[in-house]
Amino acid sequence: MPSPSSPHSSPASTELPGDLARRRARLGLLAFIVALPISWWLFSNLEPIWDRIMPLEGLPFMAGATLLGASLAIAPLVAGIGFFLAIWFGVDSVYLPRRTTSAALDKPIVAVGLLVWFSPVLAAIAAAGRGLYEGRIHFVRPPRDYFLATDPIAFWQGVGFWLIMAVLFGFLAWRYWRPRLFPHSATQD
Repeated sequence: MPSPSSPHSSPASTELPGDLARRRARLGLLAFIVALPISWWLFSNLEPIWDRIMPLEGLPFMAGATLLGASLAIAPLVAGIGFFLAIWFGVDSVYLPRRTTSAALDKPIVAVGLLVWFSPVLAAIAAAGRGLYEGRIHFVRPPRDYFLATDPIAFWQGVGFWLIMAVLFGFLAWRYWRPRLFPHSATQD
């Protein structure tokens, strides 16, 4: 058994996988909590910030514009990645062995994870349902509207597209969640 001063007895080497995943989830959540308000502040104050940078010339202008652009690019990226890492490692921490379990925290983590993983399915079904309700399917890029009354073939193709995407997203989410929710049925594949 290594002595407490031994380099092989670090807390990370004796940490269970679930505890490590929970720690990573906390770091991701911290990155999200810090980067989200920074992103919001930067984008809501973009005009006054740019008004202070614009009169500068030469190297100060280049440095200010570069710093502003990098901040506008990096802060939302850190917030998004932090959010997804918090969800990913949080869900993993529920299903991996840990020193202590907390059902009060595990259930909300799983609920938020299910919501995040299946939200693309819900969005695709909502787009198809909205199209059926309005009689019009709208696509953003390229901007097009297909109306049931004037172009029924393209309209039904658009509805079919959203339903196919819902099935695809649902399949991918189910492949992720099936071994976690139903561990015995997943081993029979």
